[in-house]
Amino acid sequence: MRAILVIAALCGFFAVLFGALGAHFLSGVMTEKGSAQFKTANLYHLIHSLALFGCGLLYPLVEKSSKAVVYLKLSATGFIAGIFLFSGTLYYVAILPAGPFHYLIPLGGLFYMAGWLMLGACAFCLKAK
Repeated sequence: MRAILVIAALCGFFAVLFGALGAHFLSGVMTEKGSAQFKTANLYHLIHSLALFGCGLLYPLVEKSSKAVVYLKLSATGFIAGIFLFSGTLYYVAILPAGPFHYLIPLGGLFYMAGWLMLGACAFCLKAK
């Protein structure tokens, strides 16, 4: 699952990049509420980039014919979708509050939650060695 590690690394890179942009270049453009939204988006983006990286690291430990590997892939998918739908939309709304995409934020949050539940299900299915 090298692809997940690469995607996670890219997500982490963009989380740091967006954090720097928000702190240094966009602070004068955003309202106080927008700045708080941007910080929330960035925090969740960074946390879930690390969680995604953890999925990639866990993959070699999971038996490929078990349910655990399915849950692990669903977890990674949930984290990726959450990064785009929750954090991505929240970044957008923080900078351009009049945008039509507000409804995607809770959907992204659901993907984050589903990712964590699937990661827990994966851990539950792991066999002790």
